[in-house]
Amino acid sequence: MQDTHDYEMQKATAWADIRNAARTGEVLYAQAIGLEYIPVAGKKEECLKLNYNGIYGFLPITFIDNYEFKGLQNFIGKVFDFCVTTVDLDGQIFAANRIKALEQLAKRFWRRAKSGEKYTAFVRGVDRFHVYLLVDGVPTRMHRDEYSYTFYEDLREEVFIGESLEVELLEVNKPLSSVESDSEEEIETDDKTREGSISVSRKVLETDPMAYIHEYQEKATYLGTITKVHLDHGLFIRLEPRGIQVRTGFPPGTDQSLLQEGQTVNFKIQEINMQQRRVKGIVITPKQAFQKNRQTRSMNHVR
Repeated sequence: MQDTHDYEMQKATAWADIRNAARTGEVLYAQAIGLEYIPVAGKKEECLKLNYNGIYGFLPITFIDNYEFKGLQNFIGKVFDFCVTTVDLDGQIFAANRIKALEQLAKRFWRRAKSGEKYTAFVRGVDRFHVYLLVDGVPTRMHRDEYSYTFYEDLREEVFIGESLEVELLEVNKPLSSVESDSEEEIETDDKTREGSISVSRKVLETDPMAYIHEYQEKATYLGTITKVHLDHGLFIRLEPRGIQVRTGFPPGTDQSLLQEGQTVNFKIQEINMQQRRVKGIVITPKQAFQKNRQTRSMNHVR
């Protein structure tokens, strides 16, 4: 009986929150627990089913974001901010609008945002070279160079829509509406300046592997792991144990099919250039060299 009482109290509190949010426009947060088709404006629309402390709501795809999503499967299990637009006490359900919530969060963000601050960003899109993010309702695009010290040829294999990334603000250009100006002179601006813009980085929150380059020496050989095999650009290798990224060509006379991602190799450093943050070297494959010598000896024996 006590559990039932606690559950009813929780629901009553949740309904109070929802009714208050519908009246005041307060931003609430709830987990998306499913995907359903709900009648919206006379037609069925794909909606996320939200669970706010035991009360169900629906968030139509057209009110999730101004960004065009191809589907909502990746959003199940994620937590969304939203404003309440409709409360149906008889049906025990509410309607949500995330776009309104993002607008409120963005206004709050511009009032206090400063470069160097850390935020949790929502992944709204990704392509080969960029991650498209929302930082407290403010959209931005992060290039893969700012994603990690580790090189990723295609970010779509690493980042997925609906995920959250910890980032740091590199630059904040506040919109004109949020900046006080004593000048009455009209200033020519583009849309980006009027709306404001930010740049962010995930990489700056990582430890720079080059900070450990003093642990490596030129002309010495170290264990490396192949992270990428590219026919045009060669081998991308992570030096153990610090994760320093290097790129080199294929070893001469080596069967390239034997070099696979995840394979360990010996990497001989030829040059360390700190100014250019570059390490030059070659891959040494003793096993393949041994096999080649054995094949040569075998052929000579047959002759």
